[in-house]
Amino acid sequence: MTRIAFLGTPRAAVPALRALAEEGIEAVFCNPDRPAGRGRHLEAPAVKVAALELGLPVHQPLSWKSPEARDLWESLEIELAVVVAYGHLLPRWMLDSCPKGVWNLHFSLLPRWRGAAPVNHALLAGDEETGVSLMRLTEGLDEGPVLAQSHRAISHEDTAEQLLADLALDAADLLMDQLPLLLCGCAKPLEQHHEAATYASKLRKDMGHLDWRRPAADLHRQVRALWPWPGSELQLEGQALKVCGVGALRACYRDPGQLVWSKEGAWLTTPDGALELTQLQRPGKPVQPALQALQPWGASGSRTLG
Repeated sequence: MTRIAFLGTPRAAVPALRALAEEGIEAVFCNPDRPAGRGRHLEAPAVKVAALELGLPVHQPLSWKSPEARDLWESLEIELAVVVAYGHLLPRWMLDSCPKGVWNLHFSLLPRWRGAAPVNHALLAGDEETGVSLMRLTEGLDEGPVLAQSHRAISHEDTAEQLLADLALDAADLLMDQLPLLLCGCAKPLEQHHEAATYASKLRKDMGHLDWRRPAADLHRQVRALWPWPGSELQLEGQALKVCGVGALRACYRDPGQLVWSKEGAWLTTPDGALELTQLQRPGKPVQPALQALQPWGASGSRTLG
């Protein structure tokens, strides 16, 4: 039986882990536990939780540069490794150590959106479809040859959170479809068209500001692409108002830069129309329907934004 290792950390990696566990996994590797929440208590990564439920051994090296981490890996004599959103670049010696390869499930249709946040950038760009690529890892950033891809249409309601959850299931299916080729060591991936590559940079907290000077459709994509982190927000009379859900776009003859609400709904006016705001969050409060969140400013009204 092939000795398999799985390397992944967040929730999006769990479906592939569970699927591969049916084949047999020698060891699971994930990031160390991290402080989380207001109490800053240590929280185990989703992959660790799932692996322990499955009865699989879990390892959480801080770095692959340490002699101890390398000794551990080499002692396991791994023949095939599967990587899903692990969060670490793997050194060349690891890539060379597996006779049947180190394979990565990446949440985009490579070579489009190489990098850390492919799902978010696909939404920000208004892409009509995305997918999952099964590629052989090389030292370059998501530059390895691709064995197979699955495609998924992007809907106008998709948030990054929902789309990633769907792609995680697609990734598990794609992995199991291609696993026989990986196990026999006869997979023949194809080189990417490197000249067509685009890059999905890491998300930053300052990306969340909603600029009403931009087209309404752009803001619609931004809210969906940056949910749940870093989120999108407006400044209303000095108070940060997080926009958690958006709805329809419609024509509007008001000046841009206004937040308008009534029993019909809440809207942000832009130079080319108005964007419906369906879910809002005030500081220290839960996510609420927009009209409920705006109650402190009245049952209806309008405010000019800065």
